[in-house]
Amino acid sequence: MFTHSDRKSKNAMILSIRTTAVVLSISLLAGCSSMFKKDASASLSGQLSGSVTYRERAALPPDARVIVSLEDRTRAESSGTFVAQQVIEPRTQVPVAFNLRYQPKAIDLKRQYALSATIIDGTEQILWSTDQPVAVNFAEQDKPIAITVNRMRNPVEPPKPVAKGAVPFQCDEISMIAHFSEGVVELSLAGRTIALPQVVSASGARYTDGKTLFWNKGDTALFEMNGKEYTGCHVDREPAPAKPVKK
Repeated sequence: MFTHSDRKSKNAMILSIRTTAVVLSISLLAGCSSMFKKDASASLSGQLSGSVTYRERAALPPDARVIVSLEDRTRAESSGTFVAQQVIEPRTQVPVAFNLRYQPKAIDLKRQYALSATIIDGTEQILWSTDQPVAVNFAEQDKPIAITVNRMRNPVEPPKPVAKGAVPFQCDEISMIAHFSEGVVELSLAGRTIALPQVVSASGARYTDGKTLFWNKGDTALFEMNGKEYTGCHVDREPAPAKPVKK
């Protein structure tokens, strides 16, 4: 038969065992949490911040949009290759702040990159644009970058039709065939076809219906659909067939 002292000792032993079990459980959970915790640094994107402004004493129209683009400008003779872009609907007058995000893995520090900006209105008319892109120094990317755009003095010519035909494009996550005709491009995707009208662009051929964007510059393109940007889009050129050997 247990005495009062025995019972007290037994209860103390049970409490000690339970406490030890709880401590071990917390330690195990902490260990598992650290084991499966994602590396946040791996998913962080790079960013370039600054402002876009102009010298004229003029107000931005209420439907204005500011487009800031990061491009690879290594080849001086080319119009640049898209890296990233931000479209801003400003709620204030200039200067308009931007915070352009990009994928660090898309940057090769041996190449040259630059920022350009364009301000358009609700009809896609170009109001202001950069004459010369602003060079980017990624070693000082934490410093704000000031981009000055110049007013378009002369009316921008209507979009020029590109050569007709079908051109295959390959992006990192999607492929498509672009059928170009006068003033429109039809994009053939898996299970659907999208027709986009051509609009005024400071550079390249820009097609959009307000929801989907296809911006073609040379052999590269920027494609956005359903709020997602598909990177790495380029013309998928198949090798020319080998000439038959004459016997």
